[in-house]
Amino acid sequence: MKRFLLITALLIVCCASMAQEGGRTLKPNYRKIARVVRSAASPYYLDSLEVRFSECDTAMTVDHFRCLYYGGTEGMLTAAHSAHRGLSGRFGLHSRQAGAAWWHYQMLLSAVWSTGDGSKRRPLYVTSLSDAVTAATDFGAPLWFKIKGKCRKVNAAPQP
Repeated sequence: MKRFLLITALLIVCCASMAQEGGRTLKPNYRKIARVVRSAASPYYLDSLEVRFSECDTAMTVDHFRCLYYGGTEGMLTAAHSAHRGLSGRFGLHSRQAGAAWWHYQMLLSAVWSTGDGSKRRPLYVTSLSDAVTAATDFGAPLWFKIKGKCRKVNAAPQP
């Protein structure tokens, strides 16, 4: 039952993020993202995005999360997932800390899901193999990913 609720919540967040952009998916433009996250005059400046993200700013758009995820450190999705699991185990699933960690994970996941549909033709773009495995495990199905810096597509299956 928990797995069903998790998948349902995941689909709702993904659908909501897709509806925000009219349902279109965009491959990340790594050069453009690298340029805008380094410019202090940009609304996508990495330091300000990290502050807004840590404060759970609900005014952030999918573009903000995309720039944060692809312009930030590798493995952010896996780190956010691990933080949520650790905090929910320590403070309880419905605690404020676990809720904030859940929000962080879901928003980073929405950035990944805004890049494709997980098919062989339109893979999801991630920054590390661990992020691909984490997303595939939570979704519960094998998905195709393209890892930043690698030219090949990877088929990630859920972990048992």
